[in-house]
Amino acid sequence: MIFHWSTIHHAEREKESDMAQPAVSFVVDKLGNLLVQELILLQGVRDQVERLQRELQRVQCFLRDADFKRKTDERVKHWVKEIRDIAHQAEDIIDTFIINVDMHQRRPGVSRFLKKYFLAITHAVGRHKASIQISAIEAKISEISASRITYGIKNLDENGGGTDRLVPVRRPILPHVEDSDVVAFDGHMSDLVEKLLHHGNDRSVMSIVGIGGLGKTTLARKVYNSVEIKREFGIRVWITVSQDYRPVELLNKILEKVREYKEELEEEEVIEKLYDSLRGTRYLIVMDDVWREDVWKQMQTSFPDEKNGSRVLITTRFLNVAKFADPNTTPYQLRLLNDVESLELLLKKAFPNQDVQANCPEELRSLGRQLVKRCSGLPLALVVVGGLLSIREKEYSAWLRVLETMSWQLEGKECMEILALSYEDLPHHLKSCFLYLAAFPEDSEILAGNLIRLWIAEGFIPRQGRGTIEETAEDCLEELTQRCMVQVVSRKSNCRSIKSCRVHDLLRDLAVAEAKEDGFLVIYNNTNQDAASPPGRRGTFHNLDDLKGFIIPNLRSLLGFNMRRPNFRVSGAQLKLLRVIDLRGALSIKSLPEEIKAMIHLRYLGLSSTRLEVIPSSICNLQNLETLDITNTNVNNLSSNLWNIKKLRHVLISKSTRVEGPPPSANLLNLQTLGMVGVPESWGRGLPNLTSLRTLAVHFCKQDHGKVLSPLLKKLDHLLSLTIVAYTKSVIQPKNYVIPSSASNGINDDNDVEEKAENVELVTIPSEIDTRDFPCHYHIQSMWLHGAWYTNTVDSHEFPPYLVKLTLYSSKLELDPMPTLEKLQNLRILRLMKNSYLGKKMICSAGGFPQLQQLNLCRLRDLEEWCVEAEGMPKVTRVRIENCKLGVVPEFQHVTNLQELELEDLPQEFLDKISVDGGEDHYKIQNVQTVSIC
Repeated sequence: MIFHWSTIHHAEREKESDMAQPAVSFVVDKLGNLLVQELILLQGVRDQVERLQRELQRVQCFLRDADFKRKTDERVKHWVKEIRDIAHQAEDIIDTFIINVDMHQRRPGVSRFLKKYFLAITHAVGRHKASIQISAIEAKISEISASRITYGIKNLDENGGGTDRLVPVRRPILPHVEDSDVVAFDGHMSDLVEKLLHHGNDRSVMSIVGIGGLGKTTLARKVYNSVEIKREFGIRVWITVSQDYRPVELLNKILEKVREYKEELEEEEVIEKLYDSLRGTRYLIVMDDVWREDVWKQMQTSFPDEKNGSRVLITTRFLNVAKFADPNTTPYQLRLLNDVESLELLLKKAFPNQDVQANCPEELRSLGRQLVKRCSGLPLALVVVGGLLSIREKEYSAWLRVLETMSWQLEGKECMEILALSYEDLPHHLKSCFLYLAAFPEDSEILAGNLIRLWIAEGFIPRQGRGTIEETAEDCLEELTQRCMVQVVSRKSNCRSIKSCRVHDLLRDLAVAEAKEDGFLVIYNNTNQDAASPPGRRGTFHNLDDLKGFIIPNLRSLLGFNMRRPNFRVSGAQLKLLRVIDLRGALSIKSLPEEIKAMIHLRYLGLSSTRLEVIPSSICNLQNLETLDITNTNVNNLSSNLWNIKKLRHVLISKSTRVEGPPPSANLLNLQTLGMVGVPESWGRGLPNLTSLRTLAVHFCKQDHGKVLSPLLKKLDHLLSLTIVAYTKSVIQPKNYVIPSSASNGINDDNDVEEKAENVELVTIPSEIDTRDFPCHYHIQSMWLHGAWYTNTVDSHEFPPYLVKLTLYSSKLELDPMPTLEKLQNLRILRLMKNSYLGKKMICSAGGFPQLQQLNLCRLRDLEEWCVEAEGMPKVTRVRIENCKLGVVPEFQHVTNLQELELEDLPQEFLDKISVDGGEDHYKIQNVQTVSIC
């Protein structure tokens, strides 16, 4: 099937405007960059572009005030939409103009003289058309700007406003989860009470963290009112902070409650008097709904520490606030309710002051279980829905109608509003990052590396500091997790960077609704193919069989998920303005359209796991391309023209794809990720140009290829992750066989490696790669070495000093590697995979592996005995043993922090020894929290 393209900052940070602000900011920045970079292409319209940029900059000053008014004034809402649309139109006009000029410059088969002649004519025509369009936009901006006076929209940057201005944001009065409705909080309450009472004598700050509606305030109030707390704390004060706090007002409120009379004092005086009033008494101060780190920073000097066990309890949505307040105390993070707890809470609200068991028939319970699924374990959502049911007839048909018509945009408005508080608080670039999550299917696990590269391609990430833009994007993702708007599923081996994440269903619903309203993104699926759907700048297609009939003008991003049917078609004629194409898994794609060469604004081309066979050499026309992902495709050869693209940052290809190395003239200073690539002799010429690489995955088919790679490795001062694979050329490789790097930002899934590598015949890791050079690589954190070691043992001096994760596969070591590997002081994850060790016995000695947390022994089929000495592996929490001949049970009782032990395909004799029913060595594992046997 062919891939057809046919029609288709600060006391308090002020709130930014919604999606008009990032849209205008993006265009203003883009116009500025164009004025600097595209001097020739903008010839003749440069003055107009400069004026347009200035006009849009002026409009930006009024957008924040407009955003505050738009929620309650439809006229202002329409005004903001007009501004956003004008910004988009301006972008489209400039980009189309540039495409047309570029297309004529590249026209083949025309002499230089004629090309110059025709270019002059077409450029004049295009310039005249663009000039008329820009003039129309300038007139429209003037008209819109004038109308703001009618709507009372002000410039918040005037009169010393700006970032130091306090913008009041009233917290909506919404239904709380009442104390009597608390489900599954008893355990939380007793735990928190215990910590508040007995967590040492130092004054400490404890925090309850979680998303809006999770019951933080309810739990804190329940603890605050408990008998034990009332008895042990002489002073108890509760204050609500919220977003529009002023420190001096909060301190006066606390002082008023302590001294029991009201007095309005200035900041220095209230701090002194409050401090004196709290001295000599054990106190508990509860600060509910804290949004900023500055709250504690500005107020902490008011709370004396007399070593009497005084406490401050904070509730917050943001993990960074909790950690800032007290880095030495672990925040208390609330979990979502399970289905049983959710149903109990729902029915309590649906049958208030009634005996649920006696009054709720099974048919209503059944519908209740379905309603619970929609609430995703969020207590506030359950309270809202339960309250709705409480006013309905207790009949099946009435509850069924609720189920069938329940929409969070309608019935659950209160729930969505409380969640929306977190969204409204985001700076504009994080709003864009959050809304982008709506593009992914519900409940999907999102690879952070892919997400980050998409964010960058979309232009959401501001450049700042000396770090890479990828590092800035990682910080953005971390901030969203700190704000509890994104859930971390897994982290990379450095235990810092996020590897994958997920969005809570209700938060995704919020993102979808906001994205649709603002024209940010539209989701198309089999239940939404209405041509009347409002167009968005981005289109994401879920589970569609065919895109035929979709006409989306000026589309900037095209994303597809689960597009596996063979009749999938996309058209290219109207998609020339695209910045992002990500159609991973679209099995019908075998080739790229001719129009691809005209997509000069394209920054991200993701076609992994498709049946793509050819990448045309004209890809070199895409001079803005940053990411090319063709992993797990049928592309056998990749043109070396690719290396003419100076902005390339990530090139991800399959092992079966052959590509010549870059020429010496190639300027690839932006290239961050490269893999999986073979290393033929041609790579020696352009290696010095790859000095910015962070991730490298290479494979060999000849021993002397090590001579090519070794000089490269000596030059890669920024390398974080290295994968080396050696195999024989004579072995036929599976088309989709890819060896991963654990820090490779999603090149592929580690869990699939062993299946795909099963039939690969490996050769020796070339001795020409001098492993004595590895200690010079202080930055390398992750290594995957796949192939027989050139000696029968390893030496700890052959590894980078700050290595965090190490995987050895088919190393065929004959001597126990543990005495060597346990000397790696920073190693946290060690995986000894199939045939990496051929011996029968391993010993982990006392004091070894000081930082190791995870150990995986897989398919060491000759291993019969593994000894673990006392005080060995002191920090290991997880051990997995698979397909080994172990007959002796290791001394797991010495691994005092072991929490998970996974055993798979081990001898029955071994399993009998650890059996809870009389196993002689069961004592060795009895303190392990979870033991899984497969």
